Amino acid sequence: MTAEPASPTEGVVPRTFAVLEALTRSPEPLRLSALTLRLGLRKSTVHRILAGLIGLGYVQQNAETGCYSATLKLWELGADVITGHPIKRAASGFLQELQRVTGETVSLVIRAGDDVLYLDKMISPRPIRFTTRIGSRVPAPLTAGGKAILAHAADAQAVLERTAAGLRDKRRLDVAAVSAELEQVRERGYAMASYQPGVVGFAAPIMTRESEAAAAISVSAPAERVDEKGRAKIIEHLLSTCASMAEQVGRL
Repeated sequence: MTAEPASPTEGVVPRTFAVLEALTRSPEPLRLSALTLRLGLRKSTVHRILAGLIGLGYVQQNAETGCYSATLKLWELGADVITGHPIKRAASGFLQELQRVTGETVSLVIRAGDDVLYLDKMISPRPIRFTTRIGSRVPAPLTAGGKAILAHAADAQAVLERTAAGLRDKRRLDVAAVSAELEQVRERGYAMASYQPGVVGFAAPIMTRESEAAAAISVSAPAERVDEKGRAKIIEHLLSTCASMAEQVGRL
């Protein structure tokens, strides 16, 4: 009998979630052969897992193409988790008020490994705006919110090095420069970033009583709308909001 090749997905539960993650992150439905190749598992193993997930309603199979895809039941679970997150619940009113006074898009992020996860956002009503989908993950060192959190993380240097090593374009992250920038973030209380040409972002951490960053709030806007006066206004309101939010977090 041929042994199953060594795989990081050993055990029924890890393999099941590996299948779910592969289907969820694929931009299109996948055939059994594609899943098998991607996961390094036998077809019989993947087919058995898929059958179980179909029975539970988490996966569906197209009768014509035979391809598999995740169902919205996963989205429902994720939405429930995000909605019930204590920091998201506590931040809602603060985000709304910050969006109102700045007129720009406001986001709430938390750390998820070496990334930041967007928990919530309030979109600018203005015609030109920058926004990121709730639930999306972005490497922490590449965002203002991520820098605001990493500035208070003991493993920040390791995160920078791992992120840089994993980027295809190594020019996107200068480890030494960002490391020095994190020191400035700690001193002044906020971070800045340019997400793409013409877009600027400002973020500040929501600190716990243990001097750790529980989350961060960011404000993103077209650079053409943010002059020196506008920048000072955004930073002032941002810092005030995060300080008030920190008091709420301390009571969670």
